[in-house]
Amino acid sequence: MKHLKFAVAAAALAAVTSATAASSAEPSAEGRGEGAVGWTPVQVGLFAPVSLPWGFDWDVKGFDLDIFYMETVKLQGFGVSGIASRNRDNLDGILVSGLCNWHDKDVRGVAVTLGADLCFGDFYGINVSTFGLRNLMKGMDVNLVGAYQKDFVGWQTSCVCNFTEDDCTGASFALALNMAKVETGFQAAFINSAAELHGVQIGVINVAQECPWGLQLGLINIILDNQVKILPLVNGYFGGGEE
Repeated sequence: MKHLKFAVAAAALAAVTSATAASSAEPSAEGRGEGAVGWTPVQVGLFAPVSLPWGFDWDVKGFDLDIFYMETVKLQGFGVSGIASRNRDNLDGILVSGLCNWHDKDVRGVAVTLGADLCFGDFYGINVSTFGLRNLMKGMDVNLVGAYQKDFVGWQTSCVCNFTEDDCTGASFALALNMAKVETGFQAAFINSAAELHGVQIGVINVAQECPWGLQLGLINIILDNQVKILPLVNGYFGGGEE
């Protein structure tokens, strides 16, 4: 009897999911992820494309569970994958994967993984991973090893290093190294480095090529455009910069 009830429930789930997916596979592509054949409220499977509904090319607006590998076009809701996941369009919601989250486009929400979170668009929200990669990160970022982004706005904590290619606005904490081209805010690490500093650096070694205004607290403090370029304990400049 228990096996019969389970079979009936599974068949009902498959029927509802397939019917909804089929009805959503309409000619109009308005609001649909790029390349999607339609949308489904639930997708469950072992690994893409072995799932209900079958295939790689679905928008999921609801819940997606895959034991090994999940791939969706656009995910709006909650997704869980045992090993890895890929979103070919935007993610709006929460995604949890064992070893890797891969986002072709933007993320708005929360992404959690024990491995790498790789976002080739912009990330707005909260990321928890071992290593984070993205174009723009705006929000809260927690990494076991480190993070790399073009621009950052928010709060960032990594055990080893944080690297921002251009502008970093907010607070960055690391055990080893913080690096940014333009730092506006706060850096704390063994070594802090900024091409242009607008804020505070606290570490053993602090380096700024230019400091329109800012403060360094550490054993060795270097501001290359100051008259006194290297000072122990404290260095800084609070003069008016040229517009």
